[in-house]
Parts: sequence; C-alpha cells; structure tokens
Amino acid sequence: MNTKQPNIILILTDQWRGDCIGALNNDIIQTPFLDEMTVDSVVFERGYSPSPVCVPARACLITGKKPSSTGFFGNDFSIEWNYKNTLMEVLRDNGYQTINVGKNHFEPQRKALGFEINRLYETQNAYDEFKLPSDYHLWLEKETGGKVKDTAKMHENNGRVVFPWNAESRLHPTEWTLQESLDQIERRDPTRPFYLQMSFHRPHPPLDPPSFYYEMYRDVEFPEVPIGEWAPEFEKTSTTTNPFEGRIEGKALDMARKAYYGSISHIDAQIGKLLIWLKRRRVLDDTIIIFTSDHGEMLGDHNMFRKGAAFEGSAKVPFIVRLPKSGGYKINRRTKVPVNLSDIMPTVLDVAGIDIPEEVEGDSLKPLLMGENLPNRKYVHGENYRIGLNRGWNYIVNERYKYVWDSYSGLELFFDLDNDPKELNNLIKEEKYGNIISQFKEYLIEELSKRPTDGLVKDNELTKGKLLPAYRKLEK
Repeated sequence: MNTKQPNIILILTDQWRGDCIGALNNDIIQTPFLDEMTVDSVVFERGYSPSPVCVPARACLITGKKPSSTGFFGNDFSIEWNYKNTLMEVLRDNGYQTINVGKNHFEPQRKALGFEINRLYETQNAYDEFKLPSDYHLWLEKETGGKVKDTAKMHENNGRVVFPWNAESRLHPTEWTLQESLDQIERRDPTRPFYLQMSFHRPHPPLDPPSFYYEMYRDVEFPEVPIGEWAPEFEKTSTTTNPFEGRIEGKALDMARKAYYGSISHIDAQIGKLLIWLKRRRVLDDTIIIFTSDHGEMLGDHNMFRKGAAFEGSAKVPFIVRLPKSGGYKINRRTKVPVNLSDIMPTVLDVAGIDIPEEVEGDSLKPLLMGENLPNRKYVHGENYRIGLNRGWNYIVNERYKYVWDSYSGLELFFDLDNDPKELNNLIKEEKYGNIISQFKEYLIEELSKRPTDGLVKDNELTKGKLLPAYRKLEK
C-alpha cells in the first residue's frame, strides 16, 4: 500500500443548483456545514455540468470524457454502459477499495463499472417492474414491515408538488445514504485507501424533506424568480406539475422553492455528520472530499423548470474540493476558472498519484489546488438536446462570460456573469461585445466541427434546425 495515497470521498447530489450554498452569497439557504467546509477547500465558482441531465452528466464524470465521447446527450435508460477505464476501475486497479452508496443511474442498475461495493438507491425501479429493488427499498421494507413507502415510488419523480416526509427522518433515503456510507467506511479494508461515492438522490424531486427542514423556510420570504428580458417566449401557464417551460401559478411555486431548499438543508446536515464522524475517527486529515452535483434545477428562473437548459440554474453546479492541511495544497481559496464534471476523474487520479488514461478529455485541476494556473483552460463547453421541446442547448463559458446557442431555433444569447449573474440581460446585439461574442462563437464552432456527422456546423458556421438524440452510437 502507498501510504501517501489519500482517501477520497465524492459527495454527489442530484439537481443541486450552484447558487444554493450559504457561503456562496445565498442569504436564504441554510447550509452551515458546507459553509464551514469551504474554509478548508478550494471553491470553484464556475463549476458546470457538461450536459445538465442525469445520465450524460454521470457518464462524463466516471469517464472523464465529453458527452460526444460517451454517446449520451440526454437521458436514455435502454443503453448498457460498456465504458472501460472508469474512475472507479482505475482506482481499484491501483489499490483503492471502491465503494458506492446511493444513486448511480448505470444501466443495468447493478453493473459495477469498477465499484467493489455497490449499495444502491435508485428510483428507476419505481416505474419499471422488471428492475430489481434497490438496497434502500429492500432495507425500508424490512425495517418498517412495508408500512413506510419511499415518496419517489408513490408520486411523480419530477413533480413540483410538496410532500413532506411523514415518517421518522432516519427512514428517509437521504439519511439512509449517510448512515450506510458510515457503515461501509467502518467496515472498510484498513490496509487500503478507500474511494467512496456518497450519492444523494435529493434535492431531485420528489420534494419531500422531513417536516423539520421544510419548516425552516415556511415563513421565509423568497425573492421573485429572475425572468430575463429575453425570456417571454418561454412564458405560458403550465397545466402540469412537472413542466420544463412555463409558469406554476399561485402558492405552488413558493412551496416548491421552500421544499427544495429544505431538501438541501437536510443533505447539509448529513454532510455535517460525515465530517464529525471522520474527525472523531482521525480519518478526516487523510481524506480529500469533493462536493458537487450532476446538474442544477431551473426552479422557475426564466419561466423554466427541471434541468437540461444552458442557463445558470440548470447548468451550474457546486464544485468544492476540501483538502488536507498537509500536501502543499493552497486551501481557503476561490477561483473563477471554469471547470466541469469531466475534470473530476483526472483530478482524483492525479492527487492519488495514478496515471491518467490517454483517452480522458478532462483536465486535472491539481495545479489549481496547488495555487498554480491551468494555462490551457480557456472555457468549458456544455450541450443538451430536448427533441420534444425542440431545444438544442449549447453553451460556452469562461471566467466571466457565457454564450448560449439553441441548435434548433438558432437563438443566441450572451451574458456578462460578473455583472449579471442571474442572466437577465442578453448582450448579443451590443456592439461593444462584438469581438468577444465572435470569439465565443468560434470556440463553439471549433468544438462542434470535430464531429462533422452531427451536422451542427456547415461551412464553418453554426447550422440551426438540428437536434441530436439522447444517445447516438460512437463513431469508430
């Protein structure tokens, strides 16, 4: 065993907005443990999902590749994951004990892809009777004699209706994920470093925080949701509880926002328990902890909900790396260098002293963790396509600006995120930004030109009227 190899914990959440941490200038959200964690961390203020929906984002994370190299541009649950050299596989083959607790979204669900221990919480089986029950659901059935049911199996998995958890909070999947993670660390192989993916399903709907966490926000006055001057075309009254676009009328939106925040505070409390547990067992100083999410949640911003869109609520994710005080790391810092989930694999391998596979497309962020520069990082690119909505969102973002292009309609938007973090003002026609906008378009053309069969660029120009499927076979 290489005693210098750190333990690594990836805390992965589902649908957590990048702006929902108190220490990151959110005056409403209560996340005291994450706030405290930022002091011993490098905080990446420009963290993004390479494709802001569950399946492609997670495929990018475990492979270190772009969506175009994983094949996934959206959620497709029919394609078996046959990736080689996953993050977990490379760590395992280099001496790490690899453990997952919580959500993976692999297909099939029980495929290990390098995890030696795989304690699942999955909701896909909630609507597919041929899927095997996940470990949480088997545990809940045994623990309560079938008297308590997971809210995700009883209600719409993407809905905005609030259903506070009405059983003991210890039975909630969020608390099961924490406790099962602690149990697995307790029973780990002490002769090997460990990699733990502690993967919370929430704050992804259903919006079901225990009542205590919902009550934290009941009387809090939330600000109006931001609606950009460019967004009226997305405005319509929704006739469903789980829209992608439109307005949710009356008190329903206010209740949903408060329940969403309550779910986040519930997870934050579990992170606090983890940090205290590790400290008391003298494991914390030997462990690197990464906190992030697969994507965000629009939550009504610009008349949109859920994920997939290129805007900050959906595409931006929290990205915090807590580091030991030893090792030469420069902690308690924030950076606006743009990063995304494809960077996690090479970063983890680099800090563990393991060679990064040649096919990995993300970059190791270790230089930034050491207080150095990342000279080749000019921007990050993200993309997601919604055939039913006729939306083909692409974005290019750097330390300050973001360019957005819809491959179907040709809509273009440009934002100054430093001065307009809520993306209220589209600057695409402002002459003083003309050169910058042209440069960002060139970045996108360069990215998409590498895949000529996708048909998104013709004669070195972006070509509208085209959508890509949720999954397309990889070119050989």
